[in-house]
Amino acid sequence: MALSLRSVLSKGLILAPDTWDGISTRAAEKMGARAGLFSATALSHCFRGIPDEGVLGVMEMVWTVSRVVEDNCSIPLIIDVRSGFSDNLRVMPYDLERIVKAGAAAMMLDDRAYGCGADSPELTLVPEEVFAGKIAIAKKAAENTDCMILARSFAEDPDEAVSRLRAAQKAGAEMVGAAYAHTKEQAEELSKTLPGKKFWNDLTVSGGSPEVTCEELEKLGYGLALITFLEQASWFGNLEFGIRNYQNGNTVYADLNDLDGLLRDQNGNLEDYHVIFSYWKKWMPLEKRFMDLSELGDEAYQFGRNQE
Repeated sequence: MALSLRSVLSKGLILAPDTWDGISTRAAEKMGARAGLFSATALSHCFRGIPDEGVLGVMEMVWTVSRVVEDNCSIPLIIDVRSGFSDNLRVMPYDLERIVKAGAAAMMLDDRAYGCGADSPELTLVPEEVFAGKIAIAKKAAENTDCMILARSFAEDPDEAVSRLRAAQKAGAEMVGAAYAHTKEQAEELSKTLPGKKFWNDLTVSGGSPEVTCEELEKLGYGLALITFLEQASWFGNLEFGIRNYQNGNTVYADLNDLDGLLRDQNGNLEDYHVIFSYWKKWMPLEKRFMDLSELGDEAYQFGRNQE
């Protein structure tokens, strides 16, 4: 079972990458991430194959999150629920309760209107009072659980963003962040004008260098920094392996790739890449218990046996 986000936050600033399925979440865990952002944008792109225009449904999110958390994750996941799947406050409580029950370590809501996502041509925000109402509903949905509530404002004017985030804090948000902020100077200003616990919306680059570093953010009191790169990395990996294998007309490049040593055992032998996936810890022992797979030989049980 994954740790609570609160327990991880107590150990210093968290750098949380974007994930959207079992493999990407396992990659985040394998690289050493102590938490992950389960991205609605990446889920729209990778699960539905459509631009992110803020219309991802609660059923899709619940279905995916419940499987990732149950079988393939030992790090807390911040679930990007954005608008709460609706601008109708009457239908939100039931949907957000389902996200909590699916295993969310935190829910992150923002003030974009339903139907406004990362790929939408125009930015549309709900009124401040509606945003605060959504936060209050999320807080109630997570009542008596370890699920935290995070609030993010996409207001482009700093004063408006601060006003909205203060309203969100008053409504029950435990951590807040502003999408307009990218630079160290903006991080400093935001830390002065906005009290309480804060997270950094996204680490970005300007002129080939980071606009702000994790060390600088931690000194300013930020407890969490979001960083998005795994979706891009997945695309690159697919192309890299695909181009090499198609050029060669075989799978030698893929089959002998040790992922920079990640697939080498203690003796330096190349293992099957499936051993990285944590669901083996659950399913291989179950298969050994309930099914006769002896014809597959000892290798089929190598990882499962080591986890017993």
